Amino acid sequence: MTIRLVRLFLAACLVFVFSASPAVARETPPVPYHGAPLIPWAKKIGENRFRSPRDYDRTLEYYHKTVLFSPYVVQEKIINTSGVRAVFLRNKKKGASWEGLNIYEYKGSCTIFTVLSDHELAKIAKEAAKKKTGKKKSGAKGK
Repeated sequence: MTIRLVRLFLAACLVFVFSASPAVARETPPVPYHGAPLIPWAKKIGENRFRSPRDYDRTLEYYHKTVLFSPYVVQEKIINTSGVRAVFLRNKKKGASWEGLNIYEYKGSCTIFTVLSDHELAKIAKEAAKKKTGKKKSGAKGK
């Protein structure tokens, strides 16, 4: 009788373990940078260039969970040598503000470079020129 109860208990435990859905940790949604999806808490280190808060493998894992499920985004290998690993996430959506993300690891640091569309770059240049002329006009009024 006791062996039978132990077997029933073990069977019930196995059913519970295998029927329970796996706990999948949700990722924080990407932060938009001119429409391009950036990993949260990335630090800007240059024009369109960001340092990932995660290592290369975990950064790619993040983008697989949050961006690569889209039918418009595909991953292309750029390079994989002993010193550098890199992939390009290409955005195939027509009219998008970003064309892709270069994600690369060099000397243990993971960097993300956003490749913006020509239309978005022209828009940024136009806004910068507008700010520049606005500053000159305000400076002239003070004299």
